[in-house]
Amino acid sequence: MPSFAADPVHPTEALRVATDNLYSAFGKLPFDPSMAHEPASVTNDDLELLGQNVRTLPPALVARFVLKAGTTWGGPDDFRRIAPRALELAADQQLPIDRGLLWAKMRWAGWTEWPTQQNVTVRVFLRCEWARLLRSSPRPTHVAHRWLRYAADGLDDLAPYLSEWHVALDPSSPAPFHRAATGHLVLLLVNSPLRPDLPSTIGDVFPAHPDAAEQVKEWLADPTTSELLDRARILLADTSDARRVGVAVDRLFRFTTAMRRHRASPSPTP
Repeated sequence: MPSFAADPVHPTEALRVATDNLYSAFGKLPFDPSMAHEPASVTNDDLELLGQNVRTLPPALVARFVLKAGTTWGGPDDFRRIAPRALELAADQQLPIDRGLLWAKMRWAGWTEWPTQQNVTVRVFLRCEWARLLRSSPRPTHVAHRWLRYAADGLDDLAPYLSEWHVALDPSSPAPFHRAATGHLVLLLVNSPLRPDLPSTIGDVFPAHPDAAEQVKEWLADPTTSELLDRARILLADTSDARRVGVAVDRLFRFTTAMRRHRASPSPTP
């Protein structure tokens, strides 16, 4: 897929279009009023509400259904029908459940095996969501490495997202976007469980996801990442971010040094 940073459309508008396409791709999936459910915890009113227009389903109802899907309410096809709404709400921080749970349910529902149009529109939506996140200032519920951690529950490959991060970090990006993308990287280096002298602690950022941890570790060790962060240090020298970016540059240098030392050390004798 092409980089969204190269698209002249604003990231927010790109996500809006991707959201519309998401609903269109899933729009013909029928509601099953006889879906499996546990009457003790799911009432007929609950079922009737879930059968309404997917795009207008209340966040609390969607969250409750996601929690119960596969146990006491609905199966994979029922989940697939409401997936666009769950993804849209999660992207806008309106889904009152842990995003890791949503991703686990996406994997449970076999989203990577959904029909091509649906699979592709989900992937484009996620890329657009990620592109918007990177170019928006970090805040407690809006941090790049946490998004990736949750996404690792449903995605097998973070490479496209890490490549997009490099694009957002390029100095040619509009200044507010570049500063935001730099801020997300600073948070990973300064305010996460990662310890720069112990690269293996990237595993603490991605618990239970060693493949994702390895991808992010290699991305951090990529000279391009260091170069882009150092250029950001220069560009942001006269801003309130200058000190934190300087700290991040130092921590990334220590991280890459530790990586080179580890790679140069002899393998243990069997």
